[in-house]
Amino acid sequence: MKLLNKIIEYVLAFLVIVMVVGCFWQIFTRFILNDPSKWTEELLRYALIWLTMLGVPYAYGKGQHISIGFITSTFTKKGTLKDQIFIEILVLFLSIFVMVAGGIMVSMNAAGQVSPAMQIPMQFYYIGVPICGVLMAIYSVERLLRFVKEYSEMKKEGK
Repeated sequence: MKLLNKIIEYVLAFLVIVMVVGCFWQIFTRFILNDPSKWTEELLRYALIWLTMLGVPYAYGKGQHISIGFITSTFTKKGTLKDQIFIEILVLFLSIFVMVAGGIMVSMNAAGQVSPAMQIPMQFYYIGVPICGVLMAIYSVERLLRFVKEYSEMKKEGK
């Protein structure tokens, strides 16, 4: 998991740099050259999509995603683990069936289409959804195994 996290970190950092440079280029061409760049808006839009599609599983895998703790804070340790196991199963199901399967279908529907300004195949942009789903599934399986192990150890101890 550490290697996967590092790879995603570098890709996310690269995307942020691309977005910053793209923004500066758009500002420069619009206000200094008085001839706005036609492709930077599209570049920024799709970089933001990819940033989101890679940032969500990264944050989820690190446990930095948004969660609502006011309900689960009243649970016992055993109840919290049961809740986490249920959530991981739900996330795994949604990742596989909605994001991976649905993302592949959307990507296939985009075959033959190209982006208006940069002329890049639209499948390149849509493939981010199933990639996000695969990454979410990987992180979810890792977390699920950890929670199940922790729960089984707790049951053995009789807690």
